Amino acid sequence: MVAPPHWLTVLGDRVASSIHPIDILPPLGCHYQLVDGVWEVTLFASQTEVIGGPRDGSRTPSRFHLDIKSLLELFDEVRGCSWQSMAVDEADDLGAHVSVEGLYEQHHVWLRLPARAPECFDPGRHAIVHERQWKEVW
Repeated sequence: MVAPPHWLTVLGDRVASSIHPIDILPPLGCHYQLVDGVWEVTLFASQTEVIGGPRDGSRTPSRFHLDIKSLLELFDEVRGCSWQSMAVDEADDLGAHVSVEGLYEQHHVWLRLPARAPECFDPGRHAIVHERQWKEVW
């Protein structure tokens, strides 16, 4: 994947500062694409996969709190903000998420922050049971 433009990296870092972990937060993932002049950006906390023990292979989502007020203040103009409570159908890999559409440094952005990482992404962290340690994968 091509490196994101600098302004998008800055936005991602600023959005991350609105995410407050309840547990030890694993790596954050970001998917972005430019579609018809709109930057579609999805920022998410990765899942943790258990390695070893009776729950080997299970994945757990990350628990966090999102400061929506500070998130909205990052935008120069907010054109819309919504909360989707659950997946619309089987093809909806975002499921529950906060969505903000607006302008950031003259760029039209549609930002989405799902409650859990989309299933299409590998876990960003392993919990290695027998060694009692975390390993950041990405």
